[in-house]
Amino acid sequence: MTIAAWPVARRSQIVHAFKPGERSKSESRYRTLRKHSWATSGVQITSRQGSRLAGQFTVFSSLNTEAARLARHGNETAAVRVAAAATELESRPEFGHLGTILADLPTAVAQAVIDGVIPEDPPVQLLDALKVVARLTEQIRARELAGTEPVVFLTGRVKEVHHGYVIIVPMNGPETLLPRWMAAGAANRAHVGSLLALVTDKLSEASAVIDVIPALDVGDEGEPAPFTPFGRGDTRALAITAGDERLLTGDPEPLRVLVPVTIES
Repeated sequence: MTIAAWPVARRSQIVHAFKPGERSKSESRYRTLRKHSWATSGVQITSRQGSRLAGQFTVFSSLNTEAARLARHGNETAAVRVAAAATELESRPEFGHLGTILADLPTAVAQAVIDGVIPEDPPVQLLDALKVVARLTEQIRARELAGTEPVVFLTGRVKEVHHGYVIIVPMNGPETLLPRWMAAGAANRAHVGSLLALVTDKLSEASAVIDVIPALDVGDEGEPAPFTPFGRGDTRALAITAGDERLLTGDPEPLRVLVPVTIES
């Protein structure tokens, strides 16, 4: 299992990354980002129902949020570089293919997908397209953010859900507690098995902004080894596959012990 943050975003998320706490729909803040080449113009999607225009909306690469954070921290050169990489990604055929699939969905459903909501019985091509763009995004993020002081980025899986909090198990590292309302606010990912990304962005020596982002399994490194209780020392035991879950939730098999017996005549 390889967990990647949701690869697309709305404009409001970009503005929030630039100026946390202010109105995320601020047009002036977005114009500032565009003026300094710290954000892309996004890709406009026109959805239709038959031959009729059903709606229009804009989808952005999530790399724009990285560029906006860099600009806020004063690393303007890196912000321009990452935004340019986002522009390149948005012009790639893989991103265009995702946009075509979104255009074929009802407008409300497509906008919910941008927010990280996976619709019931989603088209296989939608999930595949999201995974492809997510892989590309992670590759570009690793390359373009090298040498910068990035935010603390953690991806993981919800292991337990309690009344006021959820427990997240990252692929590597200790378990993390997160308020349940924050997980629910990230496309309703407050369920066991949900995938999330936590972005901790330092504001001052004693304060930070924590953004909770939906995530998905891009599955580009294959499935981990089969779950075994004897592998607790191996971090892969923290990544239980869907097949493991079905096995562990099934009826227990009777324990059979074969003992060799020698019968003397």
